Amino acid sequence: MLEVKNIQKSFGKLEVLKGVDLQVGKGDVVAILGPSGSGKTTLLRCMNFLERADGGTLVFDGEHYDFPQISKKDVVRLRKKTAFVFQDYNLFRNKTALQNVTEGLIIGRKMPKAQAVETGERALEKVGLLDRRDAYPSQLSGGQQQRVAIARAIAVQPEIIYFDEPTSALDPELTGEVLAVMRTLADEGMTMLVVTHEMGFARHVSNKVVFMEHGEIVECGESHSFFDHPKQARTRAFLQTLSGELTHAG
Repeated sequence: MLEVKNIQKSFGKLEVLKGVDLQVGKGDVVAILGPSGSGKTTLLRCMNFLERADGGTLVFDGEHYDFPQISKKDVVRLRKKTAFVFQDYNLFRNKTALQNVTEGLIIGRKMPKAQAVETGERALEKVGLLDRRDAYPSQLSGGQQQRVAIARAIAVQPEIIYFDEPTSALDPELTGEVLAVMRTLADEGMTMLVVTHEMGFARHVSNKVVFMEHGEIVECGESHSFFDHPKQARTRAFLQTLSGELTHAG
């Protein structure tokens, strides 16, 4: 369904992505793990053209694109197949939950307002927030705001959703409600690429895990084997560090 080959990105002299290759199949839930500064978010942003990669190619639904040379027309066409959920929600503060969901449908997709409202209400119902349709972001908890952002993503019926650390700004209780929605989407077969620090999600919901460091993929594999039998010493050290932090926190 989706493949990136040799994707490269630098900011000045800092090489953030050093020729990354990644394949995502239809229905895959891919968790991207790694320490801060490993290039995880930059990879996601380049794949959705929020950043322009310096090199590499993208294959989406069998069509090939060159990252540095892709046209604005092709970017718009590809974005209509995708959705992006940001760490900080990115909601319009002066619009209600429903308006936040319908704005892109009406303005970006030229959908008639009545149809957009119906679609938006279905999306809010899916994330358990139909009763908060008229609430503004300031009247919603962080978890509720992120669920509105997810509703906005699924309302456009994307082929894949990119999640950039969707729970990192939330406390544990609110994190749980967001992860529950993502688990439901996974169960329904939604293709997702998720930058996350949530090891439980990576182990039990994703079917594939990618571990990045210093702009490169250190290890990539099926979720359970990744956690139970990591192949690389650096992966083992990373997982042991996380295990120690969880034990200390407990």
